[in-house]
Amino acid sequence: MDTGFVDLDIILTRIRQPQSKVYFLDAVKAYKAGALRGALTSAWVALVYDLIAKYRELSTMGDTAATDFITKWDNATYSNNISKLLELEKNILENATNSTQIVNRIAYKHLERLREDRNLCAHPAFSAEADLFEPSPELVRLHLVNAVDLVLSQEPLLGNAILKLYEVDVQSTGFPTSNEHILDYVEQRYLRHVRAQNIRNFGTVLAKSLLMGDSSHLEPHHHKIILSLVAVRDRTPAAWTEVKESIIRLIDSLAPANRPRAIAFIAAFPNFWSQLQESTQTALQATIDNTDLEALTDYRILAGVAVPQLCDAVLPIIEGLNKKQLVEAITYNPLTELWGRAVEKYRHSSSFRGSENNFSDLIMPFAGQLNSQQLDQLLDAVIDNSQNWDAAETDTFLIRVLRNVAPADLPTTDARNRFYKEIHHIRRINKYEDVLSLLKSDGWSLPPAEEIPDD
Repeated sequence: MDTGFVDLDIILTRIRQPQSKVYFLDAVKAYKAGALRGALTSAWVALVYDLIAKYRELSTMGDTAATDFITKWDNATYSNNISKLLELEKNILENATNSTQIVNRIAYKHLERLREDRNLCAHPAFSAEADLFEPSPELVRLHLVNAVDLVLSQEPLLGNAILKLYEVDVQSTGFPTSNEHILDYVEQRYLRHVRAQNIRNFGTVLAKSLLMGDSSHLEPHHHKIILSLVAVRDRTPAAWTEVKESIIRLIDSLAPANRPRAIAFIAAFPNFWSQLQESTQTALQATIDNTDLEALTDYRILAGVAVPQLCDAVLPIIEGLNKKQLVEAITYNPLTELWGRAVEKYRHSSSFRGSENNFSDLIMPFAGQLNSQQLDQLLDAVIDNSQNWDAAETDTFLIRVLRNVAPADLPTTDARNRFYKEIHHIRRINKYEDVLSLLKSDGWSLPPAEEIPDD
């Protein structure tokens, strides 16, 4: 028995909640003293207390099912409604399994046996036999170990509530926007607090929202949803295997109307292409080949330019976009492949107001993702056209773009030199003084400029 006592003492240290540990210690003491019925009764008390404590934690995370239970429990406590408290305690295992999903189905079976044996101990009338229920030491020990292993040592993890929480969260202003921050945020806020099965469900639901568009209110947040799914793939690789299989089946069975969504999805996750049925690949290729450019309004297919097997078919579509379509496509998703046409449209602006509109519509959506070469092109586009460099808002727009640039992505020295010499030549140094300050932030110095004769 000494070995058993030591084992129970070690198990005791695994209990998360301090008060749960106090209650469970009563069960251990009773077991050691041979009071086996008392041990089972105390174990049940510790289990119920711990489940309620976990509900309180889940409630703070936004789990509505947990909040509903806690509200009922607290109201019954404050009003001293004993019958309601007994009812809630009686059904707490079912609630923990079906509503909050703190307990899985297998654990429920084990804990249900604990509840039944506890009832036989605490309520002799539950037994039809004349003799009192006498649990064996082995049975009691099994129940004690199960209570700790299955509940008391476990962190409260979100069940299906994660889906509702995420749907609200991703639409909020508090949800991150940068790629790396989204990955870390989704892992820390969701994936670490969810059971493995629910992670698989979470990933599958994210994929469905991208592929089927059932939730129109989430459409503006497709980039965040894609990165959330990337977090599932990269941060929970064990769950991703099953998620991936579900996604493949989903794409292979998509309705024709959702094929542009599939193209955009595969652009974000190119490895899926080779795993699709050949007929699915053919259908997606034909969706691009048969695009009616004049009627094009769903710009998801343009993302196919990132898929090697689809790129050659998408590039002519990009080249054929009219001005209105180009603006709409960039607004939806500022693909790198759209930049060349965007900066050329801006370069050839035909009026001051037209220049400002072109900068706002065609250039600003790319802010934060431009590299040094692209910024060279932008500076050259400004100084190549008086409608651009003399437009009232150009300097303000440039500042907004440059403030989003990492030092390594600032324009090249040659491009900066050209820009400075031209604005010096046209006497616009004062207008672009703040722009020049940003360009000098990495140590670049103004080059010698030609003297401008007085008029």
